[in-house]
Amino acid sequence: MKGLLTAAGLFPHPPIMVPEIGGKETKKIQQTMDAVRKSMKLIMETDPETVVVMSPHNLCLPSGPAIFIKENLAGDLMYFGHPEVSMEFSVDQELAEAVMKEAEPVIPLFRMDEAAAKKFGRKIEIDWGMFVPMYFLKEAAFKGNVLLFSPCFTNYDMNKVLGEIVTNCAEKLGRRIAIVASGDLSHRLTKDSPNGYSPDGIVFDRGVMKALEGKTMEPLLTMTDDFIERIGMCGLPSVYFLFGALSGKEWSIPVLSHEGPFGVGYGVCLCLPEEADGRKEAHDIRVRLARDSIAEYLKTGKLPKPPADIPEELKERAGVFVSLHEFGALRGCIGTILPVRNSAAEEIIHNAKAAASEDPRFPPVNPYELDDLDISVDVLSAPEPISSEGDLDPKIYGVIVERGFRRGLLLPDLPGITDPREQVEIARRKAGIGADEPVKMYRFTVRRYY
Repeated sequence: MKGLLTAAGLFPHPPIMVPEIGGKETKKIQQTMDAVRKSMKLIMETDPETVVVMSPHNLCLPSGPAIFIKENLAGDLMYFGHPEVSMEFSVDQELAEAVMKEAEPVIPLFRMDEAAAKKFGRKIEIDWGMFVPMYFLKEAAFKGNVLLFSPCFTNYDMNKVLGEIVTNCAEKLGRRIAIVASGDLSHRLTKDSPNGYSPDGIVFDRGVMKALEGKTMEPLLTMTDDFIERIGMCGLPSVYFLFGALSGKEWSIPVLSHEGPFGVGYGVCLCLPEEADGRKEAHDIRVRLARDSIAEYLKTGKLPKPPADIPEELKERAGVFVSLHEFGALRGCIGTILPVRNSAAEEIIHNAKAAASEDPRFPPVNPYELDDLDISVDVLSAPEPISSEGDLDPKIYGVIVERGFRRGLLLPDLPGITDPREQVEIARRKAGIGADEPVKMYRFTVRRYY
């Protein structure tokens, strides 16, 4: 395949995002967790050979960015009390050499090998700025090579130029690369922030997200050194690197998210260059049918009929759930536990319309939102009765709890849900069934389509 930039994104790196560290606290940043996981799945769909990481928490030099040269990069979370959580990747030596050669006459790019790192009293390893986003990419089954850089904080434009150089070299080598620009936004968003508070913090975060969403660096160029100093951040150099990598390209933004529950801004923005964004064509027919049904309903107020050429399995009856996400956050979810239509195709059509217009938790979807919606379709197996929570595995089975006319359902493989007891508790709450009330329980599996 031709070398190209397959995907690029800004990702936060709070260690609390790693479930082994954050535990139940991760629920406070569920929007960010969902956005990162969705982004990593989409990155994997673009089939990158090498992931290029810009991390502001490795050794940074005032004279220019650095490139880390070693056969393999390894790291763990020992500093955060979890040495057992570790990772290791091979370094793309060929791309590294090409980048250093092309950068030499343009910008100072410091070669950080083991001898150089020793002079600074450091080791060449995966720092938490790289570890946290790569944890989720590894979770999504990435097994390729990596290339690590640290940015320059005294001249942001150098990072932009470096981004351009990296993508140019990848194209010359025929290398498919993805960019992980690691960085948190303002560390002073709220008055209870451990890093202090600045009213300019939210101004900075909005400016960065506006720049990314608008695909323009204009909001960044008016930020003065004093302003940047006041808001406290580590991610701006990585944003410049990201814009450099995307320079001269058109891109879509399937995932965009921002929140700051701990007083630190966590921004997620996944960019898919047009030549790499095959999402619409790559979507399963069930997802295309759901999207087309919503589009037709928003345009005409009517629902389409199932296409004549649908696969045989869509002519069979099945329970179906249609879920909508926008910028990483849930936007609607409606489904049927058991089939109520003549076919799975009809089930998808009607439930897609309902998810977009009848979910009582959200206002109806507007036509302008359609392109920003990520749609998934879950086709349910027939429920089977179970005797206890011990028959459940939240990664594999969904659960139905039932008492009289009250019924609650929770789909399987949901972010943050790993304990069968918690899975049942949530299903009970959804049905309005008390914790001590006896219930009938059923489990089911789903086939999930994106």
